Amino acid sequence: MKLTDFNWKKIAIILGLLFIALYPVMHGDTYIMHIFILFFVWALVASNWNLLMGYAGIFSLGNIGYFAIGGYISGILAKSFGWSPWICIFLGGIGSMVSVTLFVGLPALRLSGIYIALLSLIFADTLPTILTQTRSVTGGAMGLHDIPPLFEGITRIHSYYINFVLFLVILTIIYKIIHSSTGLAFVALRDSKDFAKTLGVNEYKEKIKVFAYVSFLTGITGGFYVHYLGDISPTTLAIEPFLLAIAMMEMGGIGRFPGAVLGAVIIVFGNEFLRLAGTLRLALLGALICAIILFFPGGLMQFIDWIDSRIGRLKTSKAT
Repeated sequence: MKLTDFNWKKIAIILGLLFIALYPVMHGDTYIMHIFILFFVWALVASNWNLLMGYAGIFSLGNIGYFAIGGYISGILAKSFGWSPWICIFLGGIGSMVSVTLFVGLPALRLSGIYIALLSLIFADTLPTILTQTRSVTGGAMGLHDIPPLFEGITRIHSYYINFVLFLVILTIIYKIIHSSTGLAFVALRDSKDFAKTLGVNEYKEKIKVFAYVSFLTGITGGFYVHYLGDISPTTLAIEPFLLAIAMMEMGGIGRFPGAVLGAVIIVFGNEFLRLAGTLRLALLGALICAIILFFPGGLMQFIDWIDSRIGRLKTSKAT
């Protein structure tokens, strides 16, 4: 790669990743590391959701459910059977993929638009009832506690770097999917279904693929999340996590990568630090979201495009 290939965006990404990688060594505040871990997790949830909604154009509202399924399966297997959490996390991702593909993906083949959104929302909304009624296995309304960690003697720094690696790996997978023939098929079906079909794109096959990809990766993320926290409960499926994940996508830019990651930075860190404002927290966070969307409807990615265009104009004016 030539030196001229580096622009301000690439430099910002490299500096940001270096800061994240070196933070535990430079400072290592355990509370801030905890917030970073939450950011890693929710950025992945929002990025997978953006792949499904933004790139494939499928209006799914059940992605928090996919996250919870992976977490519960992994937690139950590790706690009840004493299996290795690493194996349980993978099985949780498989379990999430299978259940979502069967109960959402396949029925969605005959649906479109708001009907898929309603189907996925009903799927997620039934999970708290199922979890409550299966108390002997899931812990019911109180949730599942004392879930084994990834390994004995794990520290906050270990968890930080493990989740950071997970963050980088899954984002790389999403990036590869977006820029593959599969990603092009998703976008083609989103923008012009009839034209995509004339080009030989199989709508049913691509719909199943995107549900499988998203649910598996989201379920894996849920598994790492519960083994980090040590517990999970039906409150994971409450309205606040759902709305905050939606806000991450909207703020970052629907159908833009890595917009959801930028949205997660604002929401996760803003949500934590605004806790000092008490009951005004959500109001202040909502005002911030509204301000960004008002001036930049395309989210933070549009704001970055605006900065890029301004820099380009400055370079052009200096050259002339």
